[in-house]
This record gives sequence, C-alpha cells and structure tokens, in this order.
Amino acid sequence: MTGSCDHLSQDCSARDTGCVITCLVRDTEDMSRVLVEDDGHPIGRVDVTDDGAVVDLRFSVNQGHLPVGTRRLLVEVAFDLPMLKEPRLVHATLPLGDVDLLAGLRRHCAHVDARAAGATCLVDADVAP
Repeated sequence: MTGSCDHLSQDCSARDTGCVITCLVRDTEDMSRVLVEDDGHPIGRVDVTDDGAVVDLRFSVNQGHLPVGTRRLLVEVAFDLPMLKEPRLVHATLPLGDVDLLAGLRRHCAHVDARAAGATCLVDADVAP
C-alpha cells in the first residue's frame, strides 16, 4: 500500500504491496476530516473538532478487511493536526473492539480511560507532552 496525504506538506505514507491508499485532510471552519480511501473508495475517516477545552475525535472505518495500516494511518494523521500538537484533553469515539485504533490512541495519549457504550468505545485521554 502506498499512501499520500493532501494537506499542506503532511506525509501519511504507509507501505505494502498491491494497494493504493490516499489520505485526505479537509479543514472547515469548525472541523477537520481525515479521510482514507482505497482506489477512490472511502474506507475510514476521523472527524476532529476543537471547542477550545477538548478535542473530539470520531473514528469510523468500514467493516471487514481493510488494507494493512489503514487504522494506524487515520490515528497518525489525526495526531499530526495542529490542534493535537500540544497537551490537550481528548474525547474519542471508535468502534467497540477496534484494538488498532485504541492502541494508536494509547501511543499518543497518557491517562487513557476507555469504556463501552453499546457498539461504541468512548475514550477520555490527555495528549502526551
């Protein structure tokens, strides 16, 4: 898989054979969206909002097999956004049982508290300094 990210000079490369993954970051006035596509088809996204006190991450990935590194790419690009460069409180929503996304959050955050809420995992954490 080769990856690219269309956001300033961000590089969200991931390597494997046979897949082309594109990572796009779209900024609006109140939100950033990281979208990962495989051959032009969306396979995952994270919506990032910042209310000044808390950064909210809402992860969504397609069910079934995804190219290797898709989830890691979503997390890495999200945490490369300017609003997550300094210690902050983070609230994240991700599919329950998605250990790759949760592990990615743990790589970037301290004091991670995760709990189930139906088919969703809610996470409260602090961005590590």
